[in-house]
Amino acid sequence: MNRPDVSSSHISPRHLAGLIGGALCIAFAPIFAVLSVRLGGVGLWDAAFWRVFLGAVALGVLNTWQRTPFFGRQGFSSDGGRWRGWIWVPGIVFALDFWAWHWSFEHTSVANSTLLANTAILIVTLFAWLVWKEKLSRRFVSGAVLAFGGVALLMLSSARRVPPTDGNPVFGDLLALLTACFYASYQLTMKHYRRHRSAPVLMFWASLGAAILLFPLAWIHPDPFWPEHGWMGWWPLIGIGVVSHACGQGLIAYGLGGVPASLASVVLLVQPVTTAVLGAVILGQPLVPWQVFGGAAVVGGLFLAIRGQVALARQDRAAPGGDR
Repeated sequence: MNRPDVSSSHISPRHLAGLIGGALCIAFAPIFAVLSVRLGGVGLWDAAFWRVFLGAVALGVLNTWQRTPFFGRQGFSSDGGRWRGWIWVPGIVFALDFWAWHWSFEHTSVANSTLLANTAILIVTLFAWLVWKEKLSRRFVSGAVLAFGGVALLMLSSARRVPPTDGNPVFGDLLALLTACFYASYQLTMKHYRRHRSAPVLMFWASLGAAILLFPLAWIHPDPFWPEHGWMGWWPLIGIGVVSHACGQGLIAYGLGGVPASLASVVLLVQPVTTAVLGAVILGQPLVPWQVFGGAAVVGGLFLAIRGQVALARQDRAAPGGDR
């Protein structure tokens, strides 16, 4: 999602708390997804549908309460023409993102899946370098090399680790990397359409579009579509849709309004670390040594990469004619 350029060094405690709270809400998403299977008996593809569907409902209620127009000020089209890609393109890549990510939970640990999916930020930056000819800092290159080295260690750990179910951990890691590609595409499309639309409007339509696309996959999947065991089966789905999807994204959007972008990007790295810890404590997916080393390399590499690009952006703005 496109982040505002907060160049000031001022940090609002309320916005920082919102940012951390949003990251923690999203950290629970894989936990809720696995618990929806264990407690509700649904399939992970079904959980992906319920996530975006319930998230769209919650975002719709929020937009209505805030009196945010569902189509924005410009109506359907972004430029006065007939092109309405903003209303369906993000939803397509969003659906593919959750389809691959939730599928990965059947094969690999939530720690590996989340850490690998967070490499999306590297893919976005490399795309901007290759296509938009944006510059890369040396620190970003070093961080990317370290992060991808961590990816190799995570996959090595999967080759030696017992899978959470009867799946293939290495295949699950590959699904998580595929998730990173889809999530990077989602970020790029949101950044493009964010020029003409507000974040709440885009999030609502992306979630609704993803729900429409995921519904047939969830319906034909052999696992139960409707959760079993009454409230016990519903609460993880409500948690992943309302708490992780709607509240998590909403709190992050709020937090970005009062926290410098350089700090915000680093703070959000708390999400994969928290998921790894929660997976070990709640889901009984202990971390093996190679996983710990690989996860530390991925998070450390992302930290270096983010800081490197932020420093490069500051240098460009400080240069004569750089603030354009």
